[in-house]
Amino acid sequence: MEKDRRRYLFNRCKPDVALRPSDDRYIDLDARRVRGVDWVARLASRIELSDTPTCQLFTGLPGSGKSTELLRLAERLEQRDGPNLLTVFVSAEEVLDLLAPIDVPDIVLAVVAACERTLLEAEGKDPETAMESGYFARLWTWLTRTDVTFTRAEFSIEKVGKLTAELKTRPNLRQRFRETIGVHLNRFLAEVRDELEVMQGRAVALGRTGLVVIVDSLEKLRGTSTPWDHVFASAERVFSDGAPHLQLPVHTLYTIPTALVSRKRFAQVDFIPMIKLHQHPHDGGGRFEDGYDAAMQLLLQRVPERDLAELFGPDTEARVEQLIEWSGGYPRELVRLLHDSLLSESIPLSDSDFRRLLNEVGDQYRKLIPADAFAWLARVATERYLTVDTEEQRQTADAMLTHNVVLRYLNDQDWFDLHPSVRQIPGVAAEIERLSRP
Repeated sequence: MEKDRRRYLFNRCKPDVALRPSDDRYIDLDARRVRGVDWVARLASRIELSDTPTCQLFTGLPGSGKSTELLRLAERLEQRDGPNLLTVFVSAEEVLDLLAPIDVPDIVLAVVAACERTLLEAEGKDPETAMESGYFARLWTWLTRTDVTFTRAEFSIEKVGKLTAELKTRPNLRQRFRETIGVHLNRFLAEVRDELEVMQGRAVALGRTGLVVIVDSLEKLRGTSTPWDHVFASAERVFSDGAPHLQLPVHTLYTIPTALVSRKRFAQVDFIPMIKLHQHPHDGGGRFEDGYDAAMQLLLQRVPERDLAELFGPDTEARVEQLIEWSGGYPRELVRLLHDSLLSESIPLSDSDFRRLLNEVGDQYRKLIPADAFAWLARVATERYLTVDTEEQRQTADAMLTHNVVLRYLNDQDWFDLHPSVRQIPGVAAEIERLSRP
């Protein structure tokens, strides 16, 4: 394979890229229900059928296709001959510090800022100058009058329209903002809701039926500067019981960390599953052909059949089947395997290179899993449920979901299984064998 061709294909297989429906690599995975339901239709219908603003919580393992589907959802909701909503897309990793605990004021302010920016652009105005007046100017004036700390040099900001960005990068300012707003939270939320009502009217004046806000990437919350358990606890506080403080007078959808689904106070969360490659044992088990076909199409949209044949040689069909099986129906894993295949200087891949490709995936998972998790993982593998009996098991479940060790599937009901490489870890395999004995 010529180097220019390999470079082209390599860049088509970047595993971390969310695809818009217009991208030629995009395929509709839900056309054949390989993930149980049509997820965009499910999320959109709640909005399209409701007479009042909705608030939805949505999650999925990183790389499950969640962000790609949210882009498709936005496109559907904006259709002029359909819902005709003005979609406000918020990337949480761009406006919030996801390495530290989050709080309601941070998220709400980010939503208002994104709505204002989107509306100003739709109205043909320059957001960089127009956001210096209006709500943000009033908010900053109120903050400086309520808490004189904000008048000190170390807390000053040059442009009030950049308040959200300043809060992300300046922890001391963020903490003071939270403390001040916290004392007056009800007033703050009331004013925000009033402002969003006005913004809703501005959207209508533009010929839209209103606003819908999609806040993506909140599931990427991680603890680095702050321990993970503190960061996770902040998300649990913010989003539990349907996130009442985040229910606004516009349609909203928030992504949340996948580990929260194991909590009792998170019953109403949509959790996008993996591509189903096998039926649940209760349904007879066996290979699910539509799932394999969808996974194959996912590959072919990135690397055409003739290039696959050149890459994998005379055993292409068997090797591609192995890639699909080894991915567990996890889209990012499958694309990453294809991406890494193109790194080889020797094409077609030799048997040893191909085995190494698969073994590298297994090695990555082995590094993630402590020995004290083996018994719980074996239980998931045999029962196909995410059973949590103790706080220690809950912490294990949190970590295993966060790192895609445990994968979710959907038939008539949801069920769980281990990533295929995890099943082959000797300690896990031994525990599965023990639990499987009569």
